Amino acid sequence: MILTNRPAQPGHRLAAILAAVGIIGLAISGTLMARRVGAFHAASPRVVYAFQPVDERAFTYAGRPVTIEDEPAPPPSADGVAPGSPSPYLIVRYGDETLRLRVLIPRRHELPGLKTHEDWMRLLRFAPITGMDMAEFERRLGAGELADRLVIATRAGPAGVDPATWGSVWKRDWVFDFYEFRPDGGFERHERLKYPTTRGVRAPKPGELHENTWQFQAALQLMPQAGSIGPTHNFFGNALAEAGWTLPVAAFSGLLGTVGLAFACAPRRRSQWASAERAP
Repeated sequence: MILTNRPAQPGHRLAAILAAVGIIGLAISGTLMARRVGAFHAASPRVVYAFQPVDERAFTYAGRPVTIEDEPAPPPSADGVAPGSPSPYLIVRYGDETLRLRVLIPRRHELPGLKTHEDWMRLLRFAPITGMDMAEFERRLGAGELADRLVIATRAGPAGVDPATWGSVWKRDWVFDFYEFRPDGGFERHERLKYPTTRGVRAPKPGELHENTWQFQAALQLMPQAGSIGPTHNFFGNALAEAGWTLPVAAFSGLLGTVGLAFACAPRRRSQWASAERAP
């Protein structure tokens, strides 16, 4: 019996063709995707902010004195009813302007500075850090080379819910307020924004936090970290969404090229053919 080898040429040839198509498709779609992403970043560069919490109750900003004091709730009268509003307030004075903020989460312990209120309020100094590392940012901020901003950000939960229990995890009901200290004096109250609920590449809903904004990044400072609570990443309006059809085409082409190349380079199967040769 004589054994001869006949390689499976048609299958390997098809795999090589598929690999070539995948590699060519990946090169074309990858090039187009890189151009799209580059054009997006050139037209709308992303601004990343660095936030520095301020824990002092008396300081100077933009040449004006700032003081922050607690206004306790009025004591109950003889009949057990508190006159006026029963809520404590935080009194913020900036030059000649005064801002009264109702304490949204009653303090449980007396802590130094503003740590008593950090569950619901943060006083944040911030500036763009794009293109800098933290050391350079701090150096330039301390030298007054950056136009920094100062804002009070607050977080409120659903009404009638204990903020220390369910109120700290029912994130879809959170709302955020922002009170910015204007350099020319006074406060600017920005739009109240809700917790973001959109996912994927959908446009953010009106009145909700949106990524790539300083409000979104400031609100992150107020979200409880227990259980890694935080908004789901939304790709709307960023470079990944701008890639469009080139991203799935590049992914499919890469997969096709990899699979085709693997089959094309696989060891050839040995076929056994039997032919009878009779001895004389």
